[in-house]
Amino acid sequence: MGGPLPSRQRRLLQSAAYVVLVASGIWAISHILNIVLIALLAAYVFLPFPKWLIHRFRVGQSLAIALTAVLWAAFWIVTSFALFEAGLRMMEKLPIYEERISTLYGRATVFLSAHGIQSAQNPMKNLYDYDRIVEFASAILPTLMGFFSDRLMVFLVGLGFLIEMTCLDIGKSGPFARQLVYYGRDVQRYVALSAQLGAINALANLVFLAVLGVDFAFVWCCLYFLLQFIPNIGFVIALVPPTLIALLMQGWKMALLVAGGLIVTQTLGDYVVRPLLMKKGLHISFLEIMLSVVIWSFLLGPAGAILAIPLTLALRKAIEKPFTEAEDALP
Repeated sequence: MGGPLPSRQRRLLQSAAYVVLVASGIWAISHILNIVLIALLAAYVFLPFPKWLIHRFRVGQSLAIALTAVLWAAFWIVTSFALFEAGLRMMEKLPIYEERISTLYGRATVFLSAHGIQSAQNPMKNLYDYDRIVEFASAILPTLMGFFSDRLMVFLVGLGFLIEMTCLDIGKSGPFARQLVYYGRDVQRYVALSAQLGAINALANLVFLAVLGVDFAFVWCCLYFLLQFIPNIGFVIALVPPTLIALLMQGWKMALLVAGGLIVTQTLGDYVVRPLLMKKGLHISFLEIMLSVVIWSFLLGPAGAILAIPLTLALRKAIEKPFTEAEDALP
């Protein structure tokens, strides 16, 4: 039998065991963590508004929080109704999309057959069959309803975070709010930059898609804004739906025009607008982004893709410079 492990190897194994235990715990309570973390992310998004009201117009903290809550609620209500209405119109157009997909697939089959490539039609037809699409929509409906019901909890928890961090500016908060602000500084810069850039690009894309007559332009722009919080990957995902819809309804030339226009707006945003908005880089590499998205998506599910970069920024700051070492830097 071998002797005891060296202390370095023992510490390494213990650290690996701790990581596995923590990861298992995160995965087990991922639904609750998603609500809390998304609420905190939303609080960071709306935090500048009450601070601006307090410092610019000298309003009281309670009034500033109330106005922020009204703005937040109005934003969710308007967006929800718009997306719900777009969803109903999308369901009405499913038979048309099915017919266009069938026609497009038929042309592709003829083209491939002319070049000596045979393809089976039945398996593909089963993928775009109207009944299957409706069945799929019915299957995911409970998940969507759960998402909408969770938004009330996200709103309430986020409002609590917002109150805590707003109190910090007027000296009425405790250590918890100080830690939220400290570890959230990089997150706030990332959220502010992504939200501003995403809003500018989403509005530009909305005008562009509306002029071209692409169906459900508002939905694709909302999706684009949300996916803007996933660097490098989000844009590729957001590019697919409007391009596919343009291909089905207006042909491949329009699809290329849509894809090219969206790529142009994204490029202008990255290389023209982003440098104007960014005052200090976050110094996060492409590899860190990819690993963050993969790991946090595995632990937290789809919401982990949006939370990946903020969580990585906060975790990196906690490792590099713990709160106890920089507490004097906070107000």
